[in-house]
Amino acid sequence: MSTANHPNVIILTHGWTGSSVYAGLFGQIGFWLGSETMQKVDYNTNENSALISLNQDLIDRLLPNVNYEHRFSPADVRQVADRASEADLAPLRQFLTVCDGRQPWLWKDPRLTWTIRTWARVLDLDRVKFLILTRDSDQAWISSNLRRHVQSREFTETYKSGITRSNLDFLAERQLPVLSLSFENLLLKPEATLERLNGFFGTNMTMAVLQKIYRHPLYKKNHGLKDYFTALAIYLKNYAQRDGRGRQMQKA
Repeated sequence: MSTANHPNVIILTHGWTGSSVYAGLFGQIGFWLGSETMQKVDYNTNENSALISLNQDLIDRLLPNVNYEHRFSPADVRQVADRASEADLAPLRQFLTVCDGRQPWLWKDPRLTWTIRTWARVLDLDRVKFLILTRDSDQAWISSNLRRHVQSREFTETYKSGITRSNLDFLAERQLPVLSLSFENLLLKPEATLERLNGFFGTNMTMAVLQKIYRHPLYKKNHGLKDYFTALAIYLKNYAQRDGRGRQMQKA
């Protein structure tokens, strides 16, 4: 189906939310994800590499030395937004021009929580629809520790809920429509979730598209007891480094 007249899409998420799968769905039906996307060892994040670089540069310039992967504070978000008023936003406008030449596009990068208010200075928000993604806290905790981002269950909940609240506040301040979903929505109720996505974004995603990009079992959560106990063993072994207290392990 043609996507020429579809709005662009921005995914806002705290990470470990299946956002790469959601982004992949849009990519499969014609949304532009970037000339190059960031590839991890075992999967494609479907994140535009140029967007990642711009977001990282903004954070480095406007919020230097923050360990944003292990710290979330609304004050940090406000600081980036306030300092952006004096920042050179020409690189952002240039990047947006490239993206608008490939519409409809989709942006996805967890750093957007800190930079979306800066991007709002150059975006035509009337041409964008937003998807906020969350995750079951236990599943998010398992995913994080399996990836050697060693953190406590309390930290996982506080970090992800703070980010979600900040993203929702941004959209509420500007009275922008948003669809909020979790990874578990897609895994446990895929047909109903695709229907919600299609209804909100005016798309035509099918189960065949989902099964093409997600090759794991559906109708069940991503992590079971085996993953839980593996994550627990990693957490206990690296307890002293939890929650960003020390240098995080590299994935084996």
